[in-house]
Amino acid sequence: MKKKTTFEQDLTRLAEIIEEVEDSQTPLDKALALFKEGLALSGKCGEVLKKYESEILTLQQNADETFTLSPFNSDPLGDA
Repeated sequence: MKKKTTFEQDLTRLAEIIEEVEDSQTPLDKALALFKEGLALSGKCGEVLKKYESEILTLQQNADETFTLSPFNSDPLGDA
């Protein structure tokens, strides 16, 4: 069974993978394995961010100098 890791640990590991894959001395088969591991970590981190994004509120100042709290919108143009 795999040990559960934190978001921060996963990001650290992802940075390590990137460094190792970019190293020209890394053998191709190892680079491919690292690439696959990186894809999995990237997806996992993306899911965590998506989950927390829905909990973030944005404070917006209105024209009348009042403030409004609204859900975070990662696409300010509304093209999502």
